[in-house]
Amino acid sequence: MNDNQNFPTAAMRDHTAPTAPAGTRPGLRVTPVIFGGALAVVVLMVFTVVFLATRQPDKTAAAAVPSKTPAQVPTQPAVEPTPSEQASTADPPPTGTAKFTQDVEPCPLVDQSLVRKYTFFPDKKQIYQEECEWQTLAPGKGMPGNNQWLLKLYVKVFPGDLAKAQQQFLAQRQDSVLLSKTFTPAEPPIGDASWTTLYTLDSGNDHGPTTATVGVRVSNAVIMVTYQRRVTEDPQGRLMKGALKIAKAAADKLSTGG
Repeated sequence: MNDNQNFPTAAMRDHTAPTAPAGTRPGLRVTPVIFGGALAVVVLMVFTVVFLATRQPDKTAAAAVPSKTPAQVPTQPAVEPTPSEQASTADPPPTGTAKFTQDVEPCPLVDQSLVRKYTFFPDKKQIYQEECEWQTLAPGKGMPGNNQWLLKLYVKVFPGDLAKAQQQFLAQRQDSVLLSKTFTPAEPPIGDASWTTLYTLDSGNDHGPTTATVGVRVSNAVIMVTYQRRVTEDPQGRLMKGALKIAKAAADKLSTGG
């Protein structure tokens, strides 16, 4: 019996696979390639966190907020010119020659009978050279408050200057419109040009006055009549009728050299 039969040969011993040491478990071997890939992943994650923390707000989100288009932006309503402004741009320049060469006394241009008709018991005053004033006697002398009348006649001549007379005529009209808000041409017309305004206080003021005003230009002279009554309204138009009557009387007398 061969004693070497049960033992491997030397050649067989050389090809036998090595065995792991006792007590160890098989695992993944860390190679340079695997370590480099893991490091790259970590670096990428760090850059991602930094980018998310420092990036600017998304502009698309802001763009989603509705904004007003030009059509939606509120605009101021167009300011329509007042009738007085419309008419002032259409007023033709005065023509002809200046008729009057010197100042005129206003008081004698209206007959006293006509003055009494519209002011009853008039008390005359003339504070300014170009203006005459008549006022009804005070209530304490027997006249009730609603029968208090005030009549003013203004007459101003601009010797040799039609343009200045027209300028004054328009300026007085504009001043009157500040209260009445509008004016109308005198009907029937008086002189070369004329206008009227009526100013009525609201019902909360029970003392008035209600005021009718008439402006007239006769050549290079300007006439303005102011007629007031201590009432809040003038439903019968008596104030305007009286102011027109006084203005026409003064214009006619001035035109005829009276």
